[in-house]
Amino acid sequence: MDFFQAIQYCVDNNLTFAAYRLPHNDAVRLVVQRTNKPVLSKVNSELFTEKGFLIAPFTTSHGGQPMFIHADLNYISTDYINFDELTKFAAGTPEPEDFSNGVVSRNEFIKQVNEIKWNIKSGSFEKVVLSRIKIIERNYRAQLTKIFQQLTASYSNAFVYLYNSGGKLWMGATPEPLLCSHRNELQTVSLASTRRYSAENLNLHNWDEKERDEQNLVTCYIEKALENFRVQGYSKTGPYTKKAGNLVHLRTDFSLDYHEVNGQLGNLLSELHPTSAVCGLPKNIAMDYLLKTEKHNRSYYSGYLGPVNLDERMLLFVNLRCMQVLTDKLVLYVGAGITSESIAEDEWDETEIKADTLLSVIYNV
Repeated sequence: MDFFQAIQYCVDNNLTFAAYRLPHNDAVRLVVQRTNKPVLSKVNSELFTEKGFLIAPFTTSHGGQPMFIHADLNYISTDYINFDELTKFAAGTPEPEDFSNGVVSRNEFIKQVNEIKWNIKSGSFEKVVLSRIKIIERNYRAQLTKIFQQLTASYSNAFVYLYNSGGKLWMGATPEPLLCSHRNELQTVSLASTRRYSAENLNLHNWDEKERDEQNLVTCYIEKALENFRVQGYSKTGPYTKKAGNLVHLRTDFSLDYHEVNGQLGNLLSELHPTSAVCGLPKNIAMDYLLKTEKHNRSYYSGYLGPVNLDERMLLFVNLRCMQVLTDKLVLYVGAGITSESIAEDEWDETEIKADTLLSVIYNV
């Protein structure tokens, strides 16, 4: 079998695996765990001595748990590969699918946005990132590898992934790093505000005050998190416009010396996640509001995921532009940052634009 047939083999046989392609990279990596039992983990410093693929939920308060896929088998698409060992793995037993329909209509979403704006103006919080789901009714499991390949071809600057662990089969193409390390450098970013890609929207000066303020809130949140963690020496670049497929975002980059963290990557992740780009400000108040307001369970949407200690790097990305794969449907997750200046109808349109990242590929396949 060729490399992508091996990925489909993992899907068809319900193996515990992760396939991914890094931004601006042609190689696809496939890591497979020997056992099908999900490895539930605590995100602490000890975890980052392991080799594998980490998946963390938006919050653990709704039953979601971080999972770690051990890289017992490790394949790279650019190498010659003998898949004999992979084909000896016994097929996994399908897990019960945990999903309850929480679709909201356009009118319901607009009502939610206006309620958030009212709460912001009354001083309850500064920003809330409201999400919703879209459901595509059809069994796509046999086409997942084709969709994965199309995503890698269409979104060269995104982190594209497909994983299965503990009955959770997810796929996505996310533009947002959360925390990355290589040798002695750590990097994180603030990414917020969204427009369709065009030459005009690549010009920072064409973005309005509401969009700049939304991005600045995320930047300030990260600066405060680094300050709370007593990180003093870091560099900041931005804001600037960043193309992500058919979209453009505002972005600011941060970098710091690994030694500033003193081996406490787990604690730093807890300080950063979830950022105001996926939750809101103040974080705890916004989180409580979202858990009461959103009709769906975010599960692993707006959590984070990525390889750990593969190629001597840790590369964790916020789980955006993603979908959960169920037996007879796809569940797409999208969101929009709501501030006092938000126009509810425009925020709905923004979620539609974000959904197109996946829908354009799904319908093409």
